[in-house]
Amino acid sequence: MKEKFLLFFVISCTISCESTQDFKGEVIPDQKYIYSLLNSERGQNQKVISYLNQMIEDGSSPHMYYLRANYLFESRQYKKANADIQQALKSSPRDFEYILLAGQIALNLENYTRALNYFNLIKSNENKHALILFLLTEVSIKLNKVALASYYLNQIRINELPRTDQVYYSVLRNLCAVNKIANPYLIKGLDQNSIQDIRLQRYYFENSMDYTSKYLYQNQLLKLIYQYPNDPHLFRCWARFLSKINQFKKAELAYQKVANLFEHNDFLYLEIARFYMNHRSYSTALLYLNKIKPDLEVFIDVPFLKSKCYLYMGDKIRYKSMMDSAQMVLKNDVRFYQLKIKYFGISVDTNLVAKDSLLTINP
Repeated sequence: MKEKFLLFFVISCTISCESTQDFKGEVIPDQKYIYSLLNSERGQNQKVISYLNQMIEDGSSPHMYYLRANYLFESRQYKKANADIQQALKSSPRDFEYILLAGQIALNLENYTRALNYFNLIKSNENKHALILFLLTEVSIKLNKVALASYYLNQIRINELPRTDQVYYSVLRNLCAVNKIANPYLIKGLDQNSIQDIRLQRYYFENSMDYTSKYLYQNQLLKLIYQYPNDPHLFRCWARFLSKINQFKKAELAYQKVANLFEHNDFLYLEIARFYMNHRSYSTALLYLNKIKPDLEVFIDVPFLKSKCYLYMGDKIRYKSMMDSAQMVLKNDVRFYQLKIKYFGISVDTNLVAKDSLLTINP
């Protein structure tokens, strides 16, 4: 219905059926051309976005922002799409379609908590019940809530799904079973037709690197990146692949592009920090570790990785300071004590003459 409204709105903006010029000196196409754009394949999305850019001004209706956000989402420009959908939600915060798109964008930007909040608002909708259950399952897996993900999956009637959705269902079921550990069973049954589905292609490339030939993996991935040059997830897989084949400089550039395609992404910063640590660039790794918010689930790894960076850089003062302060917060994390033993050979005597600042004694 809303797409019909957009079509009517766009056509009404044209003065006649013939091509004309507006005040900017830009040619406005005739109605037939606009109609063909609105019903075209993904490759035409950018042209539609360009025309919408000309039409949207301050004070435009929320639906115009929603529509551009939808086309940006289809072309996988998630950061720009998020700006538009947030603008639409300001005026219509209870619109089902707006909330659904906002949740899908948040999921693709790896803002999983926000995505879960959006999907919870609309999970009672009956018209798109299966879609919402799939989205709730995926975001629950990303948040390591495997039991909750299984609960949502169990509500989906798999026999009523089309084939691609059945394959997607199987992938999610396997993810719940192996708890996100790379496993060849995750990509079992995925063929060339399957990985044309955006949901399946990402799981395929995230898990198939170790189970397919490098030549095939590279060709498949580059083909999709050529089709979707703004997809941060495909570029992320490309960066991982380059790192795996020891192409450090190229991998570094790829990671920089990925970071630009995302908004603030703590999960990505942790991955990039580990990448630099693996290549002994500890000062750069610290720059990314320092960007991570302290309230994130992965923060438990951040003090430990910072400690290792300071240790390998030879900064023993900051190393010990980080270790001691982290031990106060993470009292049950023995990695800090083990790291100290491994690199300094400090042993605790039975009489505790040499008192260790990292040792927690329970009476």
